[in-house]
Amino acid sequence: MPTVGWIRESDLDAFYEGTETTPDPGPVREPSFSCPFCSSVFPNQSEFYDHVYAKHRVERPFIMLRGREPSGQAVVRSTLALSEIAVANTSHAIVRLDGVQQKPVSADKLKKIISTTFQAELRLELVNASEPKATPVATDYDFSFRIAQETELKRVEQAFSEILASEAITRSSIGSFLGDERTQGSGKEYASGLADYCLGVLIKERPEGEKLTTPFSRYRELYGRALDVLKDFPRPLARLITCIIRFSLNDLRESGARTGYWELDLAIELLSNPTSASLPHPLGNITRRPVCPIDHGTGRMLELSKHLTAQRRWSPILDEECRTLAYSDLFDATDHQKAFAIWAASAWRLGSTECALEPLTQIAEVYPFSRWASKYLEQAST
Repeated sequence: MPTVGWIRESDLDAFYEGTETTPDPGPVREPSFSCPFCSSVFPNQSEFYDHVYAKHRVERPFIMLRGREPSGQAVVRSTLALSEIAVANTSHAIVRLDGVQQKPVSADKLKKIISTTFQAELRLELVNASEPKATPVATDYDFSFRIAQETELKRVEQAFSEILASEAITRSSIGSFLGDERTQGSGKEYASGLADYCLGVLIKERPEGEKLTTPFSRYRELYGRALDVLKDFPRPLARLITCIIRFSLNDLRESGARTGYWELDLAIELLSNPTSASLPHPLGNITRRPVCPIDHGTGRMLELSKHLTAQRRWSPILDEECRTLAYSDLFDATDHQKAFAIWAASAWRLGSTECALEPLTQIAEVYPFSRWASKYLEQAST
């Protein structure tokens, strides 16, 4: 009679059943942690983590240009020496130069490629494959090399001196500068940075003859755009304008090196450290020539700092002079803040802490002047 739902035991099944042994019950085994990269075994998780971190750590690869890691998308506008390039935690690099992929290269070879590239688009992938059993760690960068020849930059500066530095700034003159044959070619980006700065000056001053409709606040955008370009050019003119823009925008973070324009160096030193004993002084009877335009608001702040640091004592007349400028409706907010800061710093230097109270209260919470204003205000109030 047929059967359903069971399987007849074979001789082999019976043999296995007779020889199978079941271990006696015992305590639960202690957990163990095996390293996936080597044969080490650890009794607890903490020791396992310490081992992996110490022996099998794969760090992120990165590159540094002139002491700083660039962003994922960066523009290189000046030649880099081998000593200015550092590559760390990198087993090899994959380079795509103008879309053409090369073979994986070493860190030293990569540095040579970067130092000898002038006009190209470079896509870079740094790979750290130091641990064979781990997934390699990669970091990507996109570099746009726009390095102009020095002769091209000099031609741009010559056109700038003739068209914008020596004459009044107008939209027409800015257009003439950008259309000049000397501002074309590889120096065009340098010219655009200079033009953005001059257009920012024009929008901030708003001369009646120009009939401008662009919002006043856009001068900051133009200053920032010019700064982003000009800061990368190792040229005296570019460095001077960069410092002027930063001073105008109350950015004193990179105010260490002197520019040679002593009124600017004086104002920067005064606002960075009001008690400084090494304020710049004029260099005697040296012939000076116009190099670049400065907006009237920034220029007035330079004149104020020059005038006040030349005083030997404080008086109500100086107090009123500073108050008139600081509260004037004709200045931008950043110039108001500088006027208060110059007023407070100068009065404090001359020992008139009572007269410094009013401007100190205005800038005690305003960066970057708050770094010293809040401390001075606390001292003067006690």
